[in-house]
Amino acid sequence: MKGYKLIKPFYLEESESEDVSPSGNVSKVRLTKSLITLSDVLRYNGEIPTENVVLGSVGLGILNETTKNLFDLEKGKRTYIEPSRECGACYNCKKGDFNKCSDVQIAGEDYDGFLCDFAIANTDKLFVLPDSVSDTEALFINHISLAVSLFDKLNIQKGDYVSVIGANNFGNIFAQLLIYYQAVPIVMTLDEESVVSAKKSGIYYVLGPNDNWQKEVYAITGGRMTDKVAYIADCNIPVVKAFSLASFGGAIAFTGFSGKTGSVSFMQAVKKQLDVHCINNDSRYTAASINLIANKAINFANLKVNTCAYKSVPEVFKKLNEELEKTGKINETVVTLV
Repeated sequence: MKGYKLIKPFYLEESESEDVSPSGNVSKVRLTKSLITLSDVLRYNGEIPTENVVLGSVGLGILNETTKNLFDLEKGKRTYIEPSRECGACYNCKKGDFNKCSDVQIAGEDYDGFLCDFAIANTDKLFVLPDSVSDTEALFINHISLAVSLFDKLNIQKGDYVSVIGANNFGNIFAQLLIYYQAVPIVMTLDEESVVSAKKSGIYYVLGPNDNWQKEVYAITGGRMTDKVAYIADCNIPVVKAFSLASFGGAIAFTGFSGKTGSVSFMQAVKKQLDVHCINNDSRYTAASINLIANKAINFANLKVNTCAYKSVPEVFKKLNEELEKTGKINETVVTLV
């Protein structure tokens, strides 16, 4: 098996590893597509310490070998692989409460990701994809799963106004999910391109860098501000902006994939007595996310996504890192592996 391994910051090497035959509850997938995310770029440049691991945050492919046949899981099926696994060693895992694992392992960081030709995965981490879900759509299952987890944790109800701070692909998807469930997103971004993408995706309230966010949210909500606020970790917007948009006693959730570091003062949150949540992905929502895609709950047409071939991966990482240094953001990139 071969793939692009991060040997040290800024240095990717295509390396070979010993072929493995599946046994027990393990299956082998011939990977066809992967997704390079901001997290991958932050690992590449050393902001997230990672070495000697194959990058690639998300992947899917064709089931090559399996020892189990569960829910139509059989050789030749197009399959999505959940990009995380439980540690198996923490207190909750030992109790069998895997959804509360305190040390979730992340693909491309704690173990080999999906910029390679084959992946070995536990069978319970594999999901057969219906024909109505395209490869590109499937690569965003993890985004939708996090969005559903965020929706659930904030206990969002029909008609609720929700401030969404950040309009990257995840922020766009979350806002669309809010509309699907008949809540009202108010999306804020410092990026004019993201304003256009969000509006094209059917999001009505989108505030850009030249708008007075607090004044506009006050007007939209009739002076109530928003009881629920979602702050996307890599939006490059000061957290104090998010606190200013929350109503007294409201709730704010910090979420995102990147692991990007930053500093936060909670003084305004204390004054407003806000409930503060930190939301990570939840594997319980993977099947529901596939169903949402199949039912066309999300419009992917206006997401900002690049494409590249497997052989271009080293050069693509170099360019993405340059883009990040210059603009503070990247476009997620779909990699065709075969």
